[in-house]
Amino acid sequence: MNLSFKYINYLTYVLLLLITTQTFANESSEVDKLFTKGMAQSKNSHWLEAKKSFELLLKINEKLHRARVELAIVYMHLNQHDLAIIEFDKVLSVNGLPTNVHSNILNLKIQSLTEVNEALVKKLNLNPDRNKSAFQGHAEVAFGYDDNVRFSFGDYFLEDDPYYDSYIIELNDGTLLVVSNDGYVYDLDGMPLFKNDGQYETSNVKKGSQLNELRLNLQHEFAFNTTDTVRWNNSLNLKKTNNVDLQTYSKFQIKLDTEINWKLNKAVELSALAHYRLLQRDSQTQVQSYGLEASLAYFNSLGKWQFGYNWMDRVYEESFIVRDAYAYIFDEVQSNTRTFSLTWSKLYFNNDLLLLTKFDYLNTNEQTQYPDISYYEAYGNSDHTGVKYSGAMIYSFTPALKLSLTMINLTLDYSDDDTYYGDQQDKSQAIKAKFIYTINDDFDLFIAAEKTDRNSDQYNGIKSDKSLVKAGIRLNF
Repeated sequence: MNLSFKYINYLTYVLLLLITTQTFANESSEVDKLFTKGMAQSKNSHWLEAKKSFELLLKINEKLHRARVELAIVYMHLNQHDLAIIEFDKVLSVNGLPTNVHSNILNLKIQSLTEVNEALVKKLNLNPDRNKSAFQGHAEVAFGYDDNVRFSFGDYFLEDDPYYDSYIIELNDGTLLVVSNDGYVYDLDGMPLFKNDGQYETSNVKKGSQLNELRLNLQHEFAFNTTDTVRWNNSLNLKKTNNVDLQTYSKFQIKLDTEINWKLNKAVELSALAHYRLLQRDSQTQVQSYGLEASLAYFNSLGKWQFGYNWMDRVYEESFIVRDAYAYIFDEVQSNTRTFSLTWSKLYFNNDLLLLTKFDYLNTNEQTQYPDISYYEAYGNSDHTGVKYSGAMIYSFTPALKLSLTMINLTLDYSDDDTYYGDQQDKSQAIKAKFIYTINDDFDLFIAAEKTDRNSDQYNGIKSDKSLVKAGIRLNF
């Protein structure tokens, strides 16, 4: 170790003596002897003895700045650079310290900081696995209210797809009728029979429910020891939503992602991702989804630009769900979606504000697995396209308080689908807001709200609104 502090200008010592509130001349002969002894021990490289001498001097008089500098130098020789930095900082904080003295002591502090960093790098190089793997996660518990708990036939939009908000009832003679929220009653083939003038009151059907939600999120990152930055990220999210009033609509979700990121340079990053999704209601599997995604990200002064392609296969299970006097009937559906996406994001205001916007173009083909083959041939296929816009903002008011806002708009176009007639569209909009307050490194408090609207042409003009609010606590680990 090359310690240039051996050549500190003599003037530094003289000036340190001048700014010392009480000089050695005013101290007892014992202090003078102790300082002389400490200097002799340092000159002969007896560092442990010199350390004891200077530490004892500072106990007698903590304003002996010359002795403090000598103690810090002894700490450096003993490779106790963290202690040396503390002592240098104490001297540097003295008011009226001459400029050249301040500069010399600062240079010594920088040498100690360099030694600390070099020791850390050496330690990491000797243990390369220590900086390759990182694991973190959090667990959440929340309580809230959902004013429109619906049977969900998938997750094409958000975590829920409000596939039907109409109801099927059975008359005494066995006839099945579809009572729609548009004010009409239909047969099972979708043909209008008569206007619902109060014969069937759908508003009396209970839709709202208190809920409690449990969530566990685990994340793992592995950094490969290569010249380029290559990272492998894995995440597992488990979520259980229990509806207090409508327990058969309680759901369990699994989300599993694995992704490889390869940053070629400061401007270009490649990534590939595979995902699995599972949605269950009342312990029965409702939807399973598999997907692959490839993307290219480009970084410049305007932000991050990401171009992606996603392939996803989903299976909607056959279901018969009862709510009060009404029932839902769903056949099995095989769904395949191809998505092209463009995402932009950028940080503002010293990284306190994150803005993100994303455009998706979706092309979906669905096949309903009717038991009757002839019916399947005529009505079983659905081929539609969609445009989805997502916008997000995350703002940190303080290091402890953050607000996130998300807006999603989705329009599915069924105009070219032989299953439906005319210009058929399905439009959905959603807004989400969440406040997070960090108590400490381990605990966060949060409150969240969601508002979702849906207008569907192909499902007999269904209009469905949904509001949800919840509050909870997050444990970080």
